[in-house]
Amino acid sequence: MYHVIRGGCETKHPSSFVMSMPKGVANFLILIIHTAGIFQIDGHQYEVTPGQALVVSPNTPYSYCNPNGSYMDDWLHFEFSNPEMASFLFPCQNAPFAIGKAEIFTFLIRQILWEAAYAESSFKQDNIDALFTVLVNHLKSAFLFKENTEKTSPYRAQLQLLKLEIGNSLDHPHSIKEHAKKIGVSESYFQHLYTDYFGISFQQDLIKMRIDRAKYTLVTTDLSIEQIAILCGYASEVHFYRQFKAVTGITPAKYRANMQT
Repeated sequence: MYHVIRGGCETKHPSSFVMSMPKGVANFLILIIHTAGIFQIDGHQYEVTPGQALVVSPNTPYSYCNPNGSYMDDWLHFEFSNPEMASFLFPCQNAPFAIGKAEIFTFLIRQILWEAAYAESSFKQDNIDALFTVLVNHLKSAFLFKENTEKTSPYRAQLQLLKLEIGNSLDHPHSIKEHAKKIGVSESYFQHLYTDYFGISFQQDLIKMRIDRAKYTLVTTDLSIEQIAILCGYASEVHFYRQFKAVTGITPAKYRANMQT
């Protein structure tokens, strides 16, 4: 049923790596993606994240790389002995989709490659077909329920840690460029990730955190307005006044006076 051509598991490439197949290849390709990357599939561009998969159909032009860091994936080229079986994978083809945790996919591809290369059992092809069936079923299941798997960001831990770090260093400048580089994604994709996960843009959340800290400090300390502005990351007292009033509707001094009465 399935014919294994070649493959690899947890294959890592440097940031200079670019895989380019302008005419595609003559067989199917499964990719289990472990890092961020930029993909071009049949004229469409996608920014992928860890925990996504891609099934590329034969003769489909594609290229991929990760210009922001190293790139790693599991990959498997294969063919069907019965061409009609290709329709079984049709819904999943030529666009990345979320799969959640990649461990089971890595395990299955590794075992398929082992069976194809080293198994001497008379059940070799049966084992390969069985493992492929499980792999394909997991891929189709992830694709069909992708709305559920996509709700869990593969960058969840990094985003949570980032927000805690920002909250503990509001007196420092914080930029989209700086934090996108830390995570290893483009600036535009970082903004998408942040907004999608927290439900608020990075810039608006940073302002909210600073104003919340300012309100707390105004009430609980006797620091001057200028000192509070610096503590909350504002380069000037005037900027702090303007932003505080835009958010709360009153000046910092008026807020302090109201809360102390």
